[in-house]
Amino acid sequence: MKNLLIATILTFCGAVLPGAIAVVPVDAMAAAQRDPPTDKDFPASGEGLRIPSGGQQMNAMVYVPSGKGPHPVVVLFHGFPGNEQNLDLAQALRRAGWAVVTFHYRGSWGSEGTFTFDDAIEDGAAAIAWVRNPKTAAHSRFDSNRIVVIGHSMGGFVAAERCAADAKLLGCVLLAPWDLSFDTRLYANATEADRDRIVNEDYADVDGRVAGMNARQVFDVLKTQGSKWQLAKFAPMIAKRPALLVVATRDTDDDKALDLRAALNAEHPKALHVETIDADHSFSDRRIALQDVVLKWLAALGRQ
Repeated sequence: MKNLLIATILTFCGAVLPGAIAVVPVDAMAAAQRDPPTDKDFPASGEGLRIPSGGQQMNAMVYVPSGKGPHPVVVLFHGFPGNEQNLDLAQALRRAGWAVVTFHYRGSWGSEGTFTFDDAIEDGAAAIAWVRNPKTAAHSRFDSNRIVVIGHSMGGFVAAERCAADAKLLGCVLLAPWDLSFDTRLYANATEADRDRIVNEDYADVDGRVAGMNARQVFDVLKTQGSKWQLAKFAPMIAKRPALLVVATRDTDDDKALDLRAALNAEHPKALHVETIDADHSFSDRRIALQDVVLKWLAALGRQ
């Protein structure tokens, strides 16, 4: 939704997971750029499905890699409203042997219901529960004991919440995560003119993409309620498992990840590595670089 340049922060927080192999050898660049061999008995596949959440159905897409499996799973959360869905990253992950589940939150992009930020958090939990359902896992050749969450922008907030709340996840990747509470602080003294400018500049892409919330309502909700969606409060629990944090250095949103970065540093001050990549919030001209860093992190994560 907004332009930025990227600093890539690789955060290996916490001990190696019980039963995990130290390193899984994966040629990250090969997965980003070349197709794998075809398994004639179990070829790669994709399927449009629906995931239940709150009594309604969310539109979803499942990418299954070749091979009998079961395959480790990435649940991929897009941002708000979700113009950039990182589907090229999903394809690269599949080429590297990961099944990928991506979906649209309730009230967004044709999914049933109306959108709220609280519901989006619930939707993240519902998607993971759906992956763990034995019938789902058998159908899509999932290894439901090996799940990583990856989220971009607002999806990064959802992924952080899940990573903090769900001890069974192997880890999380936060791509330019959005600290919604930052906007509450930013908008506290906003004038009517400020509000109109922010609505027109920052949230112009909301209308028509989500149901039940327009650009003006987004501003009002963040101004009055955003303090409850604080990214940094998840740091103590996130720090107990492997995490990859990708933030932007030259973007108006960069400050929105500073609290989380400081909190993670407080938990594990020696665990933070910073790497800068020249791109915007959507990694527009560094898509292969983004895939490379995520794939290498997953390879180092190991598998149970």
